[in-house]
Amino acid sequence: YRSMPRYLNGLRPGQKVTVDIQTSVLRLPPNPKQPIVMAGLGTGMAPFRAFIQERMWQKESGIDVGPCVLYFGARHKAQEWLYGEELEKYEGKGLVKLGLAWSRDQEHKVYIQHKITEDGELLKKYLGEDKGYFYLCGPTWPVPDVRDAIAKGLTPEKVKDGVVDVEVVEELKDDGRYILEVY
Repeated sequence: YRSMPRYLNGLRPGQKVTVDIQTSVLRLPPNPKQPIVMAGLGTGMAPFRAFIQERMWQKESGIDVGPCVLYFGARHKAQEWLYGEELEKYEGKGLVKLGLAWSRDQEHKVYIQHKITEDGELLKKYLGEDKGYFYLCGPTWPVPDVRDAIAKGLTPEKVKDGVVDVEVVEELKDDGRYILEVY
C-alpha cells in the first residue's frame, strides 16, 4: 500500500479524520485549440485524465481542440499503468500522444524527462509557436530535470553550445503556461 491507503485501511469504523481540501492550480487553457502538454507521475496523472476526457467531450461536441501530449511515468507498466486502456483508446482516436516511461521495466532507467527530451521538436512547436500550456503533477523530485528537458526542446540551438536556457521556461511560467502541482 501507498501511505494514504495504508492510513485509511488502519482506521476503525466511525473514527474521525481531519481533511484539508485545496483548490487545484490546474486549469485547461482558455482556448481549446491551444496545445496541452502534461507530465504526471503515479497518481499525479489523475487530473490529466480529466483534461483528456474534457477535450474528448469538446471534440465530440464539434469544438476544434488542439493537440494533447501526456507523459506518464512509473516503475512498472503491469502494476502502475493507471487508466491505461482508456488512454490508449484516446490515443487510437488521435486525441492524445502518449509518452510512457517505465523506469524499472528494462535494464536502463527511463524517466519522463527522457521522453520529453526525445520530443524536443514537438515541444518547440506546441509550447513555443502554438502558445500551448505545460503541466506537471506529482512528486517534486523530477521538476529540475523536466524543466531542463523542456528548455532543451525550446532552445535546441543553445544545447548545441552546451547551454540549457532555463529562462525560456521561466518565460512560460510568467505567461501562466508552465503550471506545477507538485507535492
